[in-house]
Amino acid sequence: MRSIWSGHVVFGTIFIPVRLYAASGNLHVPFHQVHKEDCGRVRYKKVCDKDGEELSREDIGKAYIIAGECIQFTDEEIDALKPAATRTMEVQGFCDFDEIPVIALNRSYYLGTESPSRGGVGQSFQLLREAMVKRGKVAIVKWVARSNEYIGVLQPHHDGFLLKQLLYHEQVRSPEEMEVIESEVNPDLVDKGAQVVDSMAFHFNWEDYTETYTQQVKELIEKKALGEPIEIPEFKPPEVKSLEAELERMLATVED
Repeated sequence: MRSIWSGHVVFGTIFIPVRLYAASGNLHVPFHQVHKEDCGRVRYKKVCDKDGEELSREDIGKAYIIAGECIQFTDEEIDALKPAATRTMEVQGFCDFDEIPVIALNRSYYLGTESPSRGGVGQSFQLLREAMVKRGKVAIVKWVARSNEYIGVLQPHHDGFLLKQLLYHEQVRSPEEMEVIESEVNPDLVDKGAQVVDSMAFHFNWEDYTETYTQQVKELIEKKALGEPIEIPEFKPPEVKSLEAELERMLATVED
């Protein structure tokens, strides 16, 4: 597994060499965008809007526009804002995991030791891990990557750590922005709904769930390649005329 970042976890005055790895992969089938007439691949080019010239990576810089003036920055100048932060992940403190709002949890990463050939050591890494296990705490960390500052929660996981990137509270939209139709529900209906919930309660085992849509897409591609017709079913959700009747039907199915 290839690492995507390397640096140091800063635990007080202790610098721990680490590597960061993506904890998830993409299962989806990669469709290409093509020209309908000749199936030519659609390519996106980076073009200067002033002279129309196509640009290479070396020709592209970063800038901020103020009152129409283009102020350019080099990567080194941006990194100089926080020279240590781009190479460190600093422990802010320790807390209980249940103090973290579920809505704040974002991407997952693995954190392991740096290679011994590049200064990696195991003792300081395991010291932090075992101390956190002993106290049952997770660490809140901050780090900078690609000109952005991130916050995350670090917790012991298998032989290393699991890092969950967190959203800043400013990033989370207010639930008041969504539309919800208010309606009174008969208490008897709520009781029957609760009975259905009870009947569907189970012990969730994450490993029992596999992604099946990708396999369906692959089968669709195979049928298309063999020249077989593709049926496009019409989806129309059933009309619910009586909530009470539907609840009773569900309860009767469970009893059977």
